[in-house]
Amino acid sequence: MSGTDPQAYTTRTVAAATTLTANDYVLLCTASSAYTVTLPDSESIVPGRPYTVIKDNTGAFAITIAGADAGDTINGATTLALASGAYHGAILVNDGNVWWAQALY
Repeated sequence: MSGTDPQAYTTRTVAAATTLTANDYVLLCTASSAYTVTLPDSESIVPGRPYTVIKDNTGAFAITIAGADAGDTINGATTLALASGAYHGAILVNDGNVWWAQALY
């Protein structure tokens, strides 16, 4: 073993509003206008399941991450806006009831 991790993660690139599925892991967001990425219902995904959402460098467009319904909060809020500018993102994980997020720069 060389010490590298042989595990690969499903990566999908989008340029418009989308809903994450159980098959997603990394979502790369590219576009020239704002849109929303909707998380799956936190009660339908295995607790601890992570998602990574990253915004590319195409400009100052806004990416908003939203829960599937009003009860699916993200760090206590109904949405999470990625910071303006290039290459911002978040890692999100659920506890079976709500979503928790850690900003990526």
